[in-house]
Amino acid sequence: MKFADNLFELYLRHFNDKDSLEVFIRSVLEQMDHEDLLEVMQGCPKEELNEMLGKYLNDQLETKITGEYVPQTESRNLH
Repeated sequence: MKFADNLFELYLRHFNDKDSLEVFIRSVLEQMDHEDLLEVMQGCPKEELNEMLGKYLNDQLETKITGEYVPQTESRNLH
């Protein structure tokens, strides 16, 4: 995935360990709006979308099964 490759290069310019990875990823995603995220997804082949969604769903279901699930509040579009 080109987006992930670009993020990886950017990450390596600023960090040399794995410890900051989650904060880095969240920071990048928080700076993106809905349209930016959709654009990244539209550039992905179906196999990559399946892999991303599969990993996300697996993580969510495992969290619910282990009892660590905290329901997210539904965000409203205030526009």
